[in-house]
Amino acid sequence: MRDLRKGRGWSAQRLAEEMTRVGISWDRSIVANLESGRRRAVSVEEWLALSFVLDVAPVHLLVPPTDDQRPATGGFVEVQPVGTVTTTPGFMRAWVRGQTPISTVDARRYFSEVPESEWQVPAGQWTPENIERQSDAVRGAKERRDGDR
Repeated sequence: MRDLRKGRGWSAQRLAEEMTRVGISWDRSIVANLESGRRRAVSVEEWLALSFVLDVAPVHLLVPPTDDQRPATGGFVEVQPVGTVTTTPGFMRAWVRGQTPISTVDARRYFSEVPESEWQVPAGQWTPENIERQSDAVRGAKERRDGDR
């Protein structure tokens, strides 16, 4: 957020004013606390407003933008608060955009929630056949795990 704000030549006060203008009552201290890590989270409403006032896609406030699928600066991103799934920034952005399931999610179920008017055949590994194959594998793994309990 700080890089985006500074890239626009805005002070923390200016960002707070822009947020307030779109209906999110912020002051300079909220911006400072977020940027310093003293405040670690924003609401969905704040996240969408930040994306709007900073003129960026919401996904770029969630996951560091990189041009490839490798971790930025050698790091991975973690799904929070779960904390059990780590992946590359590129893969995480694809998950947020609805382009790929993450971890051991059933691909058939994951893609079934896409409205028909928005459905596009997933690129790369997600052919209809691979969706079925992956879904069967996840279901089998879960059945074996549950059978071991």
